[in-house]
Amino acid sequence: MKNNNVKFKNSRKILTFLIAILIFVFLILHFADAQASPQFLVSWRAESYVPNWYQGKIMPSNGTPIEISFELIDNGKIVDLSKNKIRWYLNDKLVRNETNGLGIKTLRFINPNYSGSETEVHISIIDYKAGVLDKVVKIPVAGPEVVINSPYPDKKISTGSSVFEAIPFFFNIKNLNNLSIDWSANNQKPNSFSDNPWILNLNIGPETPKNTQIQLSVSVKNILRELEFANQSVQLQIK
Repeated sequence: MKNNNVKFKNSRKILTFLIAILIFVFLILHFADAQASPQFLVSWRAESYVPNWYQGKIMPSNGTPIEISFELIDNGKIVDLSKNKIRWYLNDKLVRNETNGLGIKTLRFINPNYSGSETEVHISIIDYKAGVLDKVVKIPVAGPEVVINSPYPDKKISTGSSVFEAIPFFFNIKNLNNLSIDWSANNQKPNSFSDNPWILNLNIGPETPKNTQIQLSVSVKNILRELEFANQSVQLQIK
């Protein structure tokens, strides 16, 4: 009986060892295959408006110019594609191919899609080592936005002057002069003592009762594109 137990334990050890070897070989082969497969390094840049301090990804809206480019990495090196046929598709439509030149690694286009959707860019190298390499990139599309900077805890303000700033994002403009802005407080145009239309000095009279609710709103429009606009509201309370 003891001999049978010893044989069983030895068999289990051998089986465990073989499984470990198989897993190790699989991982080595998988890693080697991953290393050998060419990789696309793709980057894209949208040219919509953001403040100069903005550090996030600049998102395109409808009509935004976008530039997308790539490099191909093979065996750890950037591949010279200057003699290769590269085709570019935008939302499944061919927009650039070898008739436009060989080795085209950059595409500029005007984003045709609207907020909440994705613009699909398909890159195809049709003659790489007698084969085809494909890469599909999906670019999320945002809409124009405006944010009211309200630096007051719990949106509670005192009577007297309170300062707010409106900050636009992702409009198709070169500078703020192409935007119009309108402020309102409880649907009325507020008195402001600022020369900068993006800064509102909201003046609340001392007779205003405590806990009074004030809805502060801002509307921003692109004067060059009438369908491009954004709105934002914050609910304030007199403390």
